[in-house]
Amino acid sequence: MKKAALITGASSGIGAATAIEFARNGYFVFLMGRDKERLQEVALKCRAGASLLSCDLTDTTALSKRLDEMLQSKIYAIEVLVNNAGIYAQHSTENGSDELWLKQFEVNMLAPVRIVRQVLPYLRKHGHGSIVNISSTLGLKPTATTAAYSATKAALINWTQSLALELGPSNIRVNCICPGIVDTPIHSFHGLPATEKNQALEGMKSLQPLGRIGTAEEIAKAAFFLGSDLSSWTTGAVLSVDGGINLA
Repeated sequence: MKKAALITGASSGIGAATAIEFARNGYFVFLMGRDKERLQEVALKCRAGASLLSCDLTDTTALSKRLDEMLQSKIYAIEVLVNNAGIYAQHSTENGSDELWLKQFEVNMLAPVRIVRQVLPYLRKHGHGSIVNISSTLGLKPTATTAAYSATKAALINWTQSLALELGPSNIRVNCICPGIVDTPIHSFHGLPATEKNQALEGMKSLQPLGRIGTAEEIAKAAFFLGSDLSSWTTGAVLSVDGGINLA
């Protein structure tokens, strides 16, 4: 059976780059996301092959159905799960509604839990596996205007380490990446006209000791390292890939 990886939030940004990176290294990739057309565009760049699992992660019925379709495959052996999908909204605690908090927790935290819960019996049956959760440096060092998002990412870090302890005896590794500011659609500056975007990026240079923001491809390489056998003796790790912003 050909080795395979499931990547959530695979239609753009870090998820798309991660899928392409795994495919470049010989993995068949299952691409999960809401936008089927964009998933198809990513699939065309995955030369080792790809399959689309189009659904909204908050639709538990659709999510379960898509995962069942993947797990019933007799051709591919799912070895890696990358929980990358996430949503972001700036707000203060005072003006953040219950709906805003619940939505971010459901997508950023509960969706990975639901996916892992359904995939775990498969991984245990096959005797090994690797789970990579994409958190954020905001889960380590929050800001005043990202209360809900930072809380979800802190929870994801804590759950990663708890899950690593739980699944170690089953030879299933669980690790976490905390990206800093990365040029992806989750940030408002991503879609600005070139001149405005360059001005915004110039203003962010001083935030990172390395003097620039990151690329999705740089996070993807870290995800591949933690997901693959390159990190076969690593579990419970929290890897900051952030240009040093967490030190500033």
